[in-house]
Amino acid sequence: MMIMPSNNTGGIVHYFAGKYPNKIGLLMSPQGWRNPPYYMPYALDNGCFTKWEPDNFMGMLQKASHHHKPLFVVVPDVVGDAEMTLKRWYDWAPKIKNLGYPLAFACQDGMDPQDVPNDAHCCFIGGTTQWKKSNAHKFKNVSPWLHIGRVNEWNSLKWAEWCGADSVDGTGFFRAKNYQYYDFIEWFEGRNYEQLQLFN
Repeated sequence: MMIMPSNNTGGIVHYFAGKYPNKIGLLMSPQGWRNPPYYMPYALDNGCFTKWEPDNFMGMLQKASHHHKPLFVVVPDVVGDAEMTLKRWYDWAPKIKNLGYPLAFACQDGMDPQDVPNDAHCCFIGGTTQWKKSNAHKFKNVSPWLHIGRVNEWNSLKWAEWCGADSVDGTGFFRAKNYQYYDFIEWFEGRNYEQLQLFN
C-alpha cells in the first residue's frame, strides 16, 4: 500500500521514497502544486475539499503534462453531496479523459459500488469518517485502483490495508513531530525509527 503525503515534499518524504520505491507518492492539489520528482509516483486532487477553483485545476493539469503521468486525477466533486458529485463527473470527466489522464471518482456518503462510473480508474474514498469506516471495503475491485483519503495514523493505516487500499493520503503525518509522525516512520521501519535522528 502506498502512502501519499498531501502537498508535502519534505526531506523525509524523499528519503522514504528512495528507500521504499513505489511505497511513497505525492497527492497534490491545485493550491499545492510542486514539480513531481521523476522517481516518485503522484496523483492530482481537485482542491474541492478546501475551495473549488476551476482555472487553477486546469492549470495544474497543464503543468502535469510536462512530467510523468499521474496515477490518477480526482474528477471535481462536491464534498458530502452524492448527487452533485455525479453531475460534476459527467461535466468534467470527458475533459480530463481527453487529456489522457486516468480518472478517479470521489465516493461520497450514501454511495454504493454501483454508483461508480464504468470509466473510473480509481475509487477515491472521501466522505465522512463514519461512512468511510463502514463502507470503504465495499469498493475494492470496483475499479482497478482503490484510494482512501484522510488516513493519518497507525490504526487507520492498518484498517486501510485490511480494506485492500492501493494507496492512502493524509496531511497529519508531518504537521508536528507528534505520534502521527512516528506512526508514519514506524509503518516502514518498525520500532527502529530511533535510527532516524537526522529528522528530529
